[in-house]
Amino acid sequence: MEPKKKGRPKKGENRESKKEDKRLNKQVNQTAEEALKDIPTACDVGCKTNAQGYKETWRGYKFHVDTNDCGLPITTILTSASLHDSQVAIPMMRMTTDRITYLYALMDSAYDTKQIHEVSKS
Repeated sequence: MEPKKKGRPKKGENRESKKEDKRLNKQVNQTAEEALKDIPTACDVGCKTNAQGYKETWRGYKFHVDTNDCGLPITTILTSASLHDSQVAIPMMRMTTDRITYLYALMDSAYDTKQIHEVSKS
């Protein structure tokens, strides 16, 4: 097997790529426990560009919390720092649904995906 070429393919060149199904697409049909097995939990480095255009980095973990209107935590998950917040939304919604009855889910724009909307409506 020859090494994978870097860069954009030449005109007319067709490179076959084995793309794995996206995590959110898988989570739509999984239980919360199955989805959480695929979530990374090791200590690592995360980074993002802040509003001023500077790159911010951090090392460690992220603590995701699903709360009620009063701020009481309902569901919590500890993940790797590099994991995007939306990757935990579906398992957290499913776990919260098993624990309490709620009328709405309030999230910021990072969670605005078709898959999360589908699970939220169901």
